[in-house]
Amino acid sequence: ALTMLSTLGGCSEIGEHIDCDQMCEEFQTCIDGDIDTHRCADRCEDKADDSRTFRDKLDSCTDCLDKNYACGEIEDKCPICADVTEALL
Repeated sequence: ALTMLSTLGGCSEIGEHIDCDQMCEEFQTCIDGDIDTHRCADRCEDKADDSRTFRDKLDSCTDCLDKNYACGEIEDKCPICADVTEALL
C-alpha cells in the first residue's frame, strides 16, 4: 500500500509538470511570445504544490485547452483559464 501511495504522488507531480508546461506554452503562443516558459513552469509548479485550488483550476484549464481552441476563443470557451492566467502573470 505504501508503494502505491508514493507512486500516486509521483504521478500527480508529473501531471502538474505537464499541465504547467502546457499552460506556459499557451501563454507564449497567445499572450507573450517572449515569455520564459521554463521560469513560468517553475512558478506554476510552485503554485500547484502550494494550493489544491490552483491545481484543480490548472487541471480544468488544460483539459479545456486540449480541445485546441484558437487563442481568441479561449477566453469564452475556457473561462477557468482566466484564474490560472491571473495567478501566473
